[in-house]
Amino acid sequence: MNIISREIDYAIRILSLLSNIESATVEEISKILYIPKPFAHKIVNKLVKKGYLVSMQGRGGYIGFNKDLDTNKISVLDIMRDLDGYKHVNLCTDDPGACELNPYCSFTYHLQKLELCINKALDSLKLKDTIFRI
Repeated sequence: MNIISREIDYAIRILSLLSNIESATVEEISKILYIPKPFAHKIVNKLVKKGYLVSMQGRGGYIGFNKDLDTNKISVLDIMRDLDGYKHVNLCTDDPGACELNPYCSFTYHLQKLELCINKALDSLKLKDTIFRI
């Protein structure tokens, strides 16, 4: 079970990199972070559309971090929700009425607690905490 998809993992790495340098091309990002170039391009496009990155005209198409954003305030959970939408641990944590065993099943309660803990941890992890130096 992967709570963080490969796309989200790469998106966080891309944001971490670009928040620490002036700009880079998708090719440079791909090489530095070991992300397949077509996948890096797809993720960068999503991040530009969501306003995390800015695309700059020029030879090679440089990409930069949106300097209006504060890495102290952007959480991993924010990024996950913006790119992937909200993901639940299980169907019953999203819609308890969807399960025939509700309200008899106590497992839903434990899954809801688990989901709350995961979301709290991901919300407390800020982009600034993921920044690395190359």
